[in-house]
Amino acid sequence: MGASGSSPSLPGGGTEGYHVLRVQEGSPGHKAGLEAFFDFIVAVGNTRLQNEDNEVLKELLKNSVEKPVKMAVFSTKTKSTRDVTIVPGSTWGGQGLLGVSIRFCSFDGANQNVWHILEVQPHSPASIAGLRAFSDYIIGAETVLSDAEDLFTLVESHEGRPLKLYVYNVETDSCREISLTPNSAWGGEGSLGCGIGYGYLHRIPTRRSRQ
Repeated sequence: MGASGSSPSLPGGGTEGYHVLRVQEGSPGHKAGLEAFFDFIVAVGNTRLQNEDNEVLKELLKNSVEKPVKMAVFSTKTKSTRDVTIVPGSTWGGQGLLGVSIRFCSFDGANQNVWHILEVQPHSPASIAGLRAFSDYIIGAETVLSDAEDLFTLVESHEGRPLKLYVYNVETDSCREISLTPNSAWGGEGSLGCGIGYGYLHRIPTRRSRQ
């Protein structure tokens, strides 16, 4: 529950699950409290999801349409596993039975690929996009960011064009989507006008799970 760095105790062991990348507003996943970026679905009912067999997951969900099903969800934010009851459905008005985008991968080190926003210069592209100094972390984009340089490469390729980013704020404990337009000619340093930290000293602090 605390900030322990030890591996979580999961039914069946392992460090893999379905990473929740996006949660659609008003979806079954949204109503169940699934949290993009931090949550991994590791079990459905009594079935541990230990390999990338999407057919198993699809079958489990199809058999539970419009019926409550229990899922085990591991949070990389709290380093703990919780049980979530979700009702898969096709009539909620969006895509998919859960309304979430997922990708099978390991949650070991999943929180390492984040970019900490440091000082933000006034009137800069970062300031216009609403980035908040020291409390904001860029956690993702519409493409997978898996390396330190990935964000900077993405920024360079979007010079003068809007770039959609997903940002977590530690003060509000919430994620939001922003549109950031890199502009090397904005009148200050860099194309964003903000400092960015990456690495061990700039990771999202572990929060205690709420019981």
